[in-house]
Amino acid sequence: MKRFSLALLALTGGLTAAFLYKKLFLDDHFGLVGVLAASMAVCLTVLALATVLLYETRYREIMARLWLVVASVTLSYLVFDLIAGFVLIRPLSPPIVPDEYRHHKLLPNSYSRLRSRDYDYVQRVNNLGLRGEDVSLEKPFDTYRILMLGDSFTMGKGVEYGETFSALLEASLNRRLAACDGTRVEVLNAGVDSYVPLLSYIQLTRDLQPLAPDMVVLNLDMSDLVQEAAYRKEAVFQEDGGAVVFPDVDLASPEETIRTWIEKRLFFTRAFLAYLDGLSEDRDFDVRDVATRASLQLVAHTLAGDTVSREEQWRDLFESITKIKTFSDSHGMAFLLTVYPWGHQVSDSEWIPGRFRFMPDDAVPSDKSLNVIRRYAADTGTQLLDLFPVFRAYDGGKALYFRYDIHWTPAGHQVVAGALEQYLVDGSMERWCR
Repeated sequence: MKRFSLALLALTGGLTAAFLYKKLFLDDHFGLVGVLAASMAVCLTVLALATVLLYETRYREIMARLWLVVASVTLSYLVFDLIAGFVLIRPLSPPIVPDEYRHHKLLPNSYSRLRSRDYDYVQRVNNLGLRGEDVSLEKPFDTYRILMLGDSFTMGKGVEYGETFSALLEASLNRRLAACDGTRVEVLNAGVDSYVPLLSYIQLTRDLQPLAPDMVVLNLDMSDLVQEAAYRKEAVFQEDGGAVVFPDVDLASPEETIRTWIEKRLFFTRAFLAYLDGLSEDRDFDVRDVATRASLQLVAHTLAGDTVSREEQWRDLFESITKIKTFSDSHGMAFLLTVYPWGHQVSDSEWIPGRFRFMPDDAVPSDKSLNVIRRYAADTGTQLLDLFPVFRAYDGGKALYFRYDIHWTPAGHQVVAGALEQYLVDGSMERWCR
């Protein structure tokens, strides 16, 4: 018993110290789940210490019985929870899985649970690894196929699939075309959490080309400038200019690995953690950002006073965008670049209070980066749909961004779908109608 207690004391003491150091000095939040985990670790450490100190006293038998009670209760609970999990939990996959060429991707034919303080839902991924219903690889006859590339905003993180701008755009265009007996439109959502143009280019050329889209839409996010640079540091570029690979991909921290294991197997523990999630205003439960932790670095270039030299970052970002455009042009696909704002770039009332975890309260947004993108589009002849004006002009009375999460609410997706529809109707509707 004494040797066991000494070993447990060393283990729990070390883990508790490491966990507290990480939460207090490395992370930007602790959260109720973190408090619970730390409390349990501290209790075990105290119990092990008490056992060591009381081993040679008359309380030795009491400590042995206490350990027997703790072990039996814990084991019984785990067995019962595992049985309940096996019977009641629907199999779920991780939201993203590693990929050698694209760094990470959505797992085809899977379901995953996405949760934050603002939303909680199960996301379905179809047979081709895209969000939405199953689609055929071969484009149906008399169908105009639009392929949406982008990150979690395009994927529609936080909303059901029918609320995403891709689904809304497809439904609205097909209602218009039904009136003129025109071509059917199919909008495929290839957005993936934390994607940048480099990954979208690999995704398009390696996996999505057989879909033969008539139009490729790359939705550029304001975080792409910094994240593109981060991915390029991890990537291995072949000397012949061919494949880009990510040989060492680790998508989950130890905490997330444990959480994923619980989500898949322990029904009652999962329910309890979900309850704690609902009480916490600070905890972010999304998969770890695979390029960089959520921080001011992601959006510093969108704020006034940013003095970082970003010429190389812009050059790399535009290189990947140009590759997508060149590939699309060479395969007879129309190419459209869109750019959209984060909440702090729209108004003082959007994305409150979530923005204050990213930036100071007195941060002032700037259109400097937006103007760089506009100049690139003008200089290269790239078709650009600038969504900043429609977001800033919105007066529908609903929040366009979640309170804590960075992404669009259903109202935000409606704004994007409406702007895209107007752009397409103005430029393509006549030739779609018979």
